[in-house]
Amino acid sequence: MHCNSQKERAENAGPENAGRLLLYATFKVVQALYLHRYAGQSISVADTTISIIQGSGLGPASYIITAADLHPVTDGNRIVKFADDTYLVVPASNSSSRLLEINHIHTWAAENNLMLNCSKSEEIIFTARGKRGKSVQLLTPCLDIKRVSSLRVLGVIVNDQLTATDHAFNILASCNSLMYALRILCSDGIPDTSPHDVFRATVIANLTYCAPSWSSSCSAADRTCQDSH
Repeated sequence: MHCNSQKERAENAGPENAGRLLLYATFKVVQALYLHRYAGQSISVADTTISIIQGSGLGPASYIITAADLHPVTDGNRIVKFADDTYLVVPASNSSSRLLEINHIHTWAAENNLMLNCSKSEEIIFTARGKRGKSVQLLTPCLDIKRVSSLRVLGVIVNDQLTATDHAFNILASCNSLMYALRILCSDGIPDTSPHDVFRATVIANLTYCAPSWSSSCSAADRTCQDSH
């Protein structure tokens, strides 16, 4: 992403958007530098005019400003952006516009010195459950984008039936691993209060993360499986 174009967009944001003004103030104060080192000695210093240093706290905010003008080209489609994650939502009535939208995103990315990495992009098609869903003729995948049956969205696994089955099993597997690690810690003789703190910080946090968003999608079988664990 070109830093100059980001600065211009931040300047044009207006006072109603505090996040953009904060990033603009950061551009005013901070000059990002790449410091190249080899064998403990500095080689060169270069001004950063493109992109954001990997791991920088400015990365997500910078992308939000850059992607402010990224919109779908077909009425009814939606582009959802959260930090540096972007989701294109196309209803069944607009399924023929998928390639048009992907090409639009590809063009937008090129104009903003970005790249649409199809190898890291995934496509999922949500279908109705039962016979109605099985009778649906699925469309061919878009370009080189892989089609999957489940997708991790902000840490929550969503499958093509919109159930929490995959997410519930993933959580249970993760918690089983954490419990094993906790038993190892207890066998090493950690203080009596520490296992409770570790349990709350790992297992409980894992179980309750985004629970309101997926717990209502649990089937009776999912709830039985969770209760048995």
